[in-house]
Amino acid sequence: MTAIKNIAKNIGAIALSIIVLVIGSLAQGATELLFSNYYLHLIIPAIVRIALTVFLGWIVSSKILKIDAKELGLKIKKIDVKRVLISVALPVLVLVFYACILQGKAYVAKPGEFWKSLVTALFGVGITAGICEELIFRGMIFRYMKKTLGTKAAVIIPALLFACTHIMNMETFNLADLILLILAGSSVAVMFALFALESDSIYPGAFAHTLWNTLIIGGLFGIGEIVNGLSNDSYIVIPINSTSKLLTGGNFGVEAALPAIVGYILAALLTAFFYKRRNKESITNLRY
Repeated sequence: MTAIKNIAKNIGAIALSIIVLVIGSLAQGATELLFSNYYLHLIIPAIVRIALTVFLGWIVSSKILKIDAKELGLKIKKIDVKRVLISVALPVLVLVFYACILQGKAYVAKPGEFWKSLVTALFGVGITAGICEELIFRGMIFRYMKKTLGTKAAVIIPALLFACTHIMNMETFNLADLILLILAGSSVAVMFALFALESDSIYPGAFAHTLWNTLIIGGLFGIGEIVNGLSNDSYIVIPINSTSKLLTGGNFGVEAALPAIVGYILAALLTAFFYKRRNKESITNLRY
């Protein structure tokens, strides 16, 4: 009965967390109706979504899930240069791989729209998803499961959930596309979870998530014909000189392709190494 009760509580925590995420998204959509100016239409609703999601997430966590702001990862900590370098290297190396190694000839598809594309990338899917999704998945859900089910379950279960939530982005898919998406979504979610575990904060993951979304799927750069499950409509387009799903990511795009998956896994392994080394040093210091 105790195990069943524990599982039920975790399902409830997931449901509450997703509700917070949905409310923030709905508030963003409602606020967009108030502005006709293109930039205000993007920026103000994004700020509203982030503020409301953080506020509701903090209320639900502290009052219902019994997770305080520090445990949730809302406390700002010292910037770790290693995590920043990993966060920057991941999207940059993916762009370099397709533009230089595969020799996809990049071209400007929307001349004169750089600033518009940059603002769209940053406020459309960059900081909103970066902060809100990290708070929900690597803050509320991860921290609650870590307390009740242990670290391994807290890393694996939300990772699978995170991957599954991205299926709705795909207009069409087959089994191969689905497998790639689940593998990629789970890998990147494990990477973000290890960022949260190693730093005791949501901010390193939020930074990495924001940077990835801004550069890879936000509309500033676009690799291949499909980006995040939709037709590529980016400022700079990098064609993929291959029809292999391992390189195109199928009907989801390069986020689910092998180069990106390898990047997620390498970043996760590096972070796990830093985490283990830090813990080992802490134990050694306690002994002496």
